[in-house]
Amino acid sequence: MTEREYAGEIGGWQMNEDNLWCLQENGYHAGLHKHYEGLFTQGNGYMHVRASFEEGCSDAPQDEEYLRFPDNVTLEKPRHPKSKQGTYIPGIVGQHPLLKEEIVNLPYFLGLEFRSAGERLDMDRSRISGYSRRLDLRDGRLHRSFLWETEEGMKLQCTYSRYLSMADTHLSIQQVQLEVLTGEVQLEVKATLRADVRTNGMNHFARVIPSADFNEGSMSLETLTEEGNQIFMHAVLETSEPLSWQAEQTPLMAALRGECRLQAGNRFTLSKLIAVTTDRDPEEGAVRSRALTELSRARSLGWEQLYHRHAESWKRKWQEADVAIKGDDHAQLSVRASLYHLIRSNAARDARVAICAKGYAGEAYFGRYFWDTEINLLPFFLHTNPQAARNLLLFRYNTLQGAKRNARKYGYRGARYAWESSISGEEQCANWQYADHEIHITADIVYAMYHYVRATGDEAFLEQYGIDMLVETARYWCGRVDWNREGTCELLGVMGPDEYLPLTRNNAFTNRMVKFSLEQTVACLDSLQGIRPESYAAIAERLCLDPEERELFRHTAEKLRLPYDSETEIVPQSDDFASYADLDFDSIWTDRSRPFGHFISQERNYRSKALKQADVLELMLLFPQEFTEEQLKAAYNYYEPITTHDSSLSVAVHGIVASWLNQKETAANFLQRVMAIDLSAEKKGAAEGIHIANCGGLWQLIVYGFAGLKSAMWSESIELQPRLPEGWGELSFPLAWRGERYRVTVIPDGYEVHKLNGGDSVAGATI
Repeated sequence: MTEREYAGEIGGWQMNEDNLWCLQENGYHAGLHKHYEGLFTQGNGYMHVRASFEEGCSDAPQDEEYLRFPDNVTLEKPRHPKSKQGTYIPGIVGQHPLLKEEIVNLPYFLGLEFRSAGERLDMDRSRISGYSRRLDLRDGRLHRSFLWETEEGMKLQCTYSRYLSMADTHLSIQQVQLEVLTGEVQLEVKATLRADVRTNGMNHFARVIPSADFNEGSMSLETLTEEGNQIFMHAVLETSEPLSWQAEQTPLMAALRGECRLQAGNRFTLSKLIAVTTDRDPEEGAVRSRALTELSRARSLGWEQLYHRHAESWKRKWQEADVAIKGDDHAQLSVRASLYHLIRSNAARDARVAICAKGYAGEAYFGRYFWDTEINLLPFFLHTNPQAARNLLLFRYNTLQGAKRNARKYGYRGARYAWESSISGEEQCANWQYADHEIHITADIVYAMYHYVRATGDEAFLEQYGIDMLVETARYWCGRVDWNREGTCELLGVMGPDEYLPLTRNNAFTNRMVKFSLEQTVACLDSLQGIRPESYAAIAERLCLDPEERELFRHTAEKLRLPYDSETEIVPQSDDFASYADLDFDSIWTDRSRPFGHFISQERNYRSKALKQADVLELMLLFPQEFTEEQLKAAYNYYEPITTHDSSLSVAVHGIVASWLNQKETAANFLQRVMAIDLSAEKKGAAEGIHIANCGGLWQLIVYGFAGLKSAMWSESIELQPRLPEGWGELSFPLAWRGERYRVTVIPDGYEVHKLNGGDSVAGATI
C-alpha cells in the first residue's frame, strides 16, 4: 500500500482533503516554536518525542540546570521560552529534591545536523524561505520542508520526515532529502545521540556511555538513571551517496560525521533508524541485545514494509475511534487532533502506567496521573478501546499498595489514592492544599471502575481486582469522616474539583462520590456473598473483613451528609459556600486573556466565591438522573458566571451542560474555547505539552453533549438525545458498548445506530 492509497480512506470514509487530517505550520516563527513542539508531539504508547528540530534550535541550550520550586502549575511561569526537547518513556522516573518523583527527559535521539562549506543549517540564522511543517494525523508522520540559501548562494530544497512506529514500538524512523537546486555544495552531515538534556533543570543520569562505529555507520548511547533504569539507544545510518563516516563522541554524545560533494540536480537522502529499549520493558533479554535484534529485524523488513506495518496499525486505531463531522472543517480537524493525542499517549498493553496530565508531550506536570484519567479520559477508551480502559483501571489496582501507604501516612486504615500519582501510587504532590485535601480522587476511581463494568459488561473485573479497591477505600472513608451530634457523618476540610476553596465543609461532589463508593462496596459484597459464598468467604478471609466492618460501610454510606436534596433549587457547592465572599470580577480580572489567578492573591481567592473549574456541574454530569432540568439550569446560571475556567478541565463540562439545556449558541461557543486550548497558536497552548484531559473533554462534548449519548453508567442500551450545532450536517462515530461495536450517525432531524457485526439498525428522531 502506498502512502497515497493509505491516505485515501480511513474508517470507511473517502477523505480527499488533507486539511481535515493534517495540522499545519506555515512559515517559521521562533516565538511559536515551543508551541508546535508540543502540538506536533509524536508517540506510540511506548515512547513519545516532542517535535523539536533535528538540528536543534539556536540560543536554546537543553542542559540548563536550575531548581524548580513547588507552585500552582496553572499560574507558574515556565522556563525554556524558545525550545524544549523532550523524549519520554512512561515509567522511567527520577527523584526531584523538592518536587518528588518526575518522569525523566531521556537523551535526544533524533539529532541530524548539516553544514554547507562550514555554514551550519540553523532555522534562526540561515536564510530560509518556503518553510512549512505538518503533522499527518492519519499515520503520525511529521513532515518539514523549506529552501535553504547558503551564504555562498547555493540553494538546497530540504525535506524531512519522521515517525515513531505504532507497529514496532521500539523503533524511530527518520529520512531527510536535500536537493541541490543551484551551485555545487560541499555537504557535511552529522548524526547524533545526545544526553545533554535536563528534566525540570535536573540531571537524572548517573552514567552515559556513548559509542560509534564508523565502519558500520552505527552509534549507540547507553544511559543509566540515578534510579537504576537502563536505557539503550542504537542508530544505523543509510545514505544515497557514499560517505566515509568518522566517529565523534563526547562524554554525553555519540556522533558520526561524513562529507560529500553535490552538484546541481543531485538529491542526497539520509535515513536514520533508531531502536530504543529499557530494562523496564516487558520483553525478556538484555537491553542492548534486544535493541540490536529490533534493528536487524527492521532492516530485513525494509523501509516500505516498516511504514506499511506502521500505517496499518494507525488505520485500525482510527477505525475504532474516528469522529466524522460534516459541515464544520475546523471542528473536524480539532477533534482528530485530540483523538490523535489520546491514541498515541496511551500504552494500551501496559497496566503499569496511565496517561499523564500533559499526554507525555511535556514535563510541566512531571509525568503524573490525576483524576483526569478516570473522569476525563476513561470514557473515550471505554467506547473505542475497552482493553485500554481496563488497563487504565488495572494501573490503579497495581498501585493499591501505594494508596495504602498514603492512608497510613495520614493515620488511616485502608487505601487513599494520591492526588498526583506516579508509578508507585504514593502521593507526589508537593503542595499541601491538594495533597492533603483534594481527596475525591479515591472515590472517583471507584466510580470509573463501575463505569467500565457497566459499559463493557466485564463483571469479573470486580471479583478479580475491584473488590480489593472497594474494601480498602471504604476503610479509608470510614476513618476520614467525622460524626456529628445528630448522628450523621461529614467530610470536613475538603477541596472539591473547584480547587480554589481548599477547606470546605461537605463538598457536594466529594460527598456524593464517597456515598456512591461506599454503596457500591456494600452492594458488591452482598451480591458476592449471595451468589458465590465460597468466593466471598475466601475474599473476606484474605482482606480480614468481618460482618461488623461491613455494617460500618453500610451505616457510613447511609449517614453521610449530602448538602442538597431533591427540593433544593440551587445545589450548594458545599455547606459553607454561601458564607464565602462575593467578588467584583470586572474590577479584579482586568485582562480576560490571562488566568484569573494572576490577578488575585491566593489568600483572597481561598475565601471568595470564585471557581477554578466545574464542581457542582461536574456532579450533575456524573449523576444526571438525580437532578431535574430546573436544578441543572439553576446551577448553570449561578455557577458559570463565577467560574474562571482557569483549568482546561472546565470548559468542556460547561459545553455539555449548555447543550443539555438546548443552549446551542452557548454550547457552540464553548466548543470553540475547547478547541482553542491546544490548537491556538496565539495562546501557545501546547507549549508545555498537550492538555490531554481537554482532549478527552472534547470527545465527551461531542458524544455526550451534541450527540446526547446517555452514559453507560446509567443506561443499559444506547440512548441518544442529539442537539447538533448549527451548520453540522452529520456527525458519525464508532461506539463499543457491552462487547459489541456500533456506528452512530446523527443528522439534524434524526439518528441511526448500526451494529457493525450484524444486526438491525436502530433509528430515532431528535427532539
